[in-house]
Formats: sequence, C-alpha cells, structure tokens
Amino acid sequence: MIPDRACPRCRTDNILAILRRPHTWTNASGIQIQGVDEVLLCARCDAHDPIAGPITAYFAVHGSARPESLAQLARHLLHWIDQARAPKLPDENTLTAEAEAWYRGEL
Repeated sequence: MIPDRACPRCRTDNILAILRRPHTWTNASGIQIQGVDEVLLCARCDAHDPIAGPITAYFAVHGSARPESLAQLARHLLHWIDQARAPKLPDENTLTAEAEAWYRGEL
C-alpha cells in the first residue's frame, strides 16, 4: 500500500500503485499547459476490473512484490499502464465558473 494516500473513490488507504503521466493541452488562449495526470490502483475499488484485477489479486496473494514472480507482476502492470485512460481535458467554462465562485466566497 502507498502510505499517506487515500483512494478518492472509497476513502481507504488501499492504494497499490500510482501511475503519473505527463500531458499537455492547449487552453482557450492558445497557450500549451503542462500537467500530470494520476491514475490510482486501489485494491478495493479495482479488484473486479478486468485490467487491474490481476494486480490486486497478485498483492492479495503475495502481499508485496516477490523476486520469484516479478515477471508476472511486470506483465500485469505494463498491461494496466497501456490501458490507463487518457486524461480528460479541463472544461474552460467550468474552471472559470468555479474560480469566479471562489472569488465571491461561495466555495
């Protein structure tokens, strides 16, 4: 488990892995913005996912990465990484509305 990190879906500390992927998008002004997207792998939330499930099962059985089965774990992790969802582009209108609400003291 990743210490001091809670799953945003179930609010437990069952995070097994974090995939951090750099990405860019162009805002309404034409400026390229750089960011980092995080995809979390939760032992509880992702146990039944066909892509992430084998990783959660591995850790349920082994507890931690084991030298004798690293090739198996690596295959599962690489498959999960390959299938990780692309980051959603931010909605400029929603961001503007939230910023304005924050300035008005509504958030």
